[in-house]
Amino acid sequence: MPPTQLTPTTLNRRLKDRVVLDAVIDGNERLTIRFAEGTVLVVSASSKGLVVRLGQAGEKDAAARPTKRQLDYLGFIAKYMQRYGGSPAESDMQRHFLVSGPTVNQMMQVLEKRGFITRQPGVGRSIRICVDLSAYGIVVGKG
Repeated sequence: MPPTQLTPTTLNRRLKDRVVLDAVIDGNERLTIRFAEGTVLVVSASSKGLVVRLGQAGEKDAAARPTKRQLDYLGFIAKYMQRYGGSPAESDMQRHFLVSGPTVNQMMQVLEKRGFITRQPGVGRSIRICVDLSAYGIVVGKG
């Protein structure tokens, strides 16, 4: 898991409403917390102080991979961003997938909780994709 720069605000937002599966203390040097949806938080002691890493469990873990429907949404978001230069509004996804507003909102919350996207609270069209879609066969190119 590569090191990630995390501010307290980012950490709070990414860990909000997570269910802890287990927490393991490795001697006096490392604390590992595993969450139900596949996120892993590791706090390590080093000569420079505490190092915090937040990432997904190994790819073998099904919770770390998006479902087919989640990939549909991620692919739409990526293609929309490629075409229009910004992220779609939830109403754009509602029209594209022919679903209700609450259905789209729930999907966005799930994608955010699982770490596949990030959004800024209270800011429209602020979706950012946090996974490599090419690893799942989604190619977003020009044209």
